Amino acid sequence: MEVTDEIQKDDVRLRAEFAKLDRSGLLQPVQLLKFDEEASDQNVMLLQMDKKMLEKVEAGEELIIRGGSDDAAVLCTEDATYDLKKAMSSNTMILLEKCITNKDDLHPYSGDDTEETETIHRHAFGWSFTYMELKQIYPRITRLLTLLKQCPYMGPEHEHEADPTKMYTLTELINIVQASESEVMQFLIKFNSCCINGRWRLFDFGYIVECMGQIFQVIESESWNCGKVPVVQLCEIINDSGELVPSFVVKHLLSSYGTEFKSEDDGLIYAKLDECKVSRFFAEMLLKDIGKFHLSEFMEVWKESMPAGMVADEGHLKGLALTDTTSQPPSIKLFKSEDLPIDVEQRFDALFHAKEKWEFGEIVPYIKDVCLDELSVTSTLTKHARASTGKDGTKLFSSRKPLT
Repeated sequence: MEVTDEIQKDDVRLRAEFAKLDRSGLLQPVQLLKFDEEASDQNVMLLQMDKKMLEKVEAGEELIIRGGSDDAAVLCTEDATYDLKKAMSSNTMILLEKCITNKDDLHPYSGDDTEETETIHRHAFGWSFTYMELKQIYPRITRLLTLLKQCPYMGPEHEHEADPTKMYTLTELINIVQASESEVMQFLIKFNSCCINGRWRLFDFGYIVECMGQIFQVIESESWNCGKVPVVQLCEIINDSGELVPSFVVKHLLSSYGTEFKSEDDGLIYAKLDECKVSRFFAEMLLKDIGKFHLSEFMEVWKESMPAGMVADEGHLKGLALTDTTSQPPSIKLFKSEDLPIDVEQRFDALFHAKEKWEFGEIVPYIKDVCLDELSVTSTLTKHARASTGKDGTKLFSSRKPLT
C-alpha cells in the first residue's frame, strides 16, 4: 500500500508539472478518483433542484413522479407540480459517494518543496451526461374535472341510478391526477366538490338551482339578511315537512356561495352569502343552455333575480360570460374559464376563436387560473398574444399566429 501511495503521489506531481501548474497554487488534500468495476451510466438518473426543493428532500418530504403511459411525467412535492425535462451536459458528471467541495476544508501547500502530498482515495460508482431539469408548472387538473363530471350528485332520490365505479376517493384522485395532494385538494374546494360517503362529487347544476331556490325562498319568507343566515334554523324550516334538501347539501351550498361564522352574541352558526358568488350563480342560471342573450334584457332580468340586499354588477361576470357589443343588438353568452383547456396554448386558441381581440381587463380573468402568479400573467400574455392599439387608444390583444 505504501509503494502504491508513493507511486500515486509521484503521479500527482508529474501531472501538475505536465499541466504547468504552480505547486504553490494547489490545494491539499488531493482527491484520487478510481472507478468501481460495476460503475456505469445506467444506474442513476440525476435530478437538478433548487435550494427550496433540496430543503424539502433533506427534511424527508416525498417526491412522487405521476403520469400514465400516455402522459408526459410530472414530479410532485406535497404542494407543487413540476415538469420533468431531460437535459444534456457538455461535461461528464462523475458520481461519488463523498467529495470535498468546500474550499474551507482544503489548505494550500506550505511552499516547502519537501512537503508531502496528501491524498484521499475516492471511488466513483458511475457517471452521466444527462440530468432531469425541473420547472414548476400549473397542475394538470383537467382529468380531475373530467372524473368529477362522470357522476354528479343529483339528490338522494337519484342515488340508486349512480354508478359507484365513477365515484372517487381522495386517494384515488391523487393517484390519477397529475398534481400534488395539496393542489388536488385546493381544486376540489374551488370546484365546490362535496365529499359524500368518502367519495368526492360535483353537484349537478340543475340540482343546485333547485336547492338554492329553496334556500332563497326561506330567506325571503323569514326576512333574513343574506349576511346573517342561521344555518340550523334554515335546515329545519326547509325540511319541516319532509327532507326536501338534506342538511349536508344546504350547509355545503352555503359554504360554496358564502362563509360560515359563529356569532359572538348567541353562539349560533350563521352563513354570510357572498354577493359576487351569488350574482355569478344567477347569471349562470340565466345563461346556461341558451346560445346568446340580448345584453340589455339579460342585465334587467339578472338584476331583478338577485335576493334583497344584493346587487348584480358587471364586474361579477369576469371569467364567466362574454359580451359582444359589436353585434346588433349587443349580446352576452356563457363562457366559463374553468371549461377552457388547461394547456396554455390551447387556452389562447380557444380565447381567440371566441373573440378576435381582447382588452386587458377582459382576457386576464381567462388566463390567470393557468398562471402560477401575477407576474407570470403578464409574461404569458406577452408570449402568446400580440398587442395593438384600438381606435380609441385602448390596448388590445390578438393571436400571434393564424387561427385554423
